[in-house]
Amino acid sequence: MTTRHPLPTRWAINVHPVANLAILTLLDGDGAHRDTGFHPLTAPDTTEHTVHTLDEITDPELRASAQRLIDTFYQRTAQAQANADAFGAAVPDQEHLIGRLRSDLLGSTIDFGIDDEALTVVLKLTAAGPTAGALLALVALWPRTTSPTSPADGVTQNLADDGTLTVTFDQRHAEKFLTWYRDQP
Repeated sequence: MTTRHPLPTRWAINVHPVANLAILTLLDGDGAHRDTGFHPLTAPDTTEHTVHTLDEITDPELRASAQRLIDTFYQRTAQAQANADAFGAAVPDQEHLIGRLRSDLLGSTIDFGIDDEALTVVLKLTAAGPTAGALLALVALWPRTTSPTSPADGVTQNLADDGTLTVTFDQRHAEKFLTWYRDQP
């Protein structure tokens, strides 16, 4: 049985009819978009409106779609948190390792994020100029890389027109790369 989560305090759902759909947008207390869901538009007189409680939605099927949107948001948030926790457990010294990377790759940008689809941690290393070459060399040393131009699955390299190199690791490969990097001199 799925837990029915309440709409958080001060949050809202915007109902926006478009053609034969109602687009449901979950908004946080500041009005920022948090998630989107869809519902087949059954009532021709449905107009755009924003609700602060599910009881304000009179159509039971539309209310059920709004409840699914809220529940999905909670489930996705819990999954993203679980993946972030797993990454932290796999790389407990990540702050130290990131500090070392910043020292080895002066002027680089190191970002962690969450992949919106997979809900997993993403590590992104970005460097320009000579540091881009150092980043490419470092990634090429990593045993998971078959060649500087052929990184492992789960690792992407993007060289922008201005010479900025961005290397992005999915969670599994970020864990492996940082674990490998930990033992490098």
